[in-house]
Amino acid sequence: MDNRKEQPSGEGSLDLVRVRRAGQITLPREIREAMKLGEGDYLEPKVTKGGVLLRPVSISRREPSAEQEAEILDVVNKERQGYAAERRR
Repeated sequence: MDNRKEQPSGEGSLDLVRVRRAGQITLPREIREAMKLGEGDYLEPKVTKGGVLLRPVSISRREPSAEQEAEILDVVNKERQGYAAERRR
């Protein structure tokens, strides 16, 4: 049984966020603008009694090692291929 309840998001509207492959979500533009979030910003997730809280955090810039970069690119490539295959269906 699904006991999740719809929560209004301010002005009577309901913003839905769909969980995609690898747990990815897209925050609505209004939320990104209100929180001044841009591409590459970090959010700290925390499970709360009422759901999930995403809190912006500052992270010092750190370059990935060559091994980490290769692993990241491999994951991105696999996700991209899976997404392309899904779109062709």
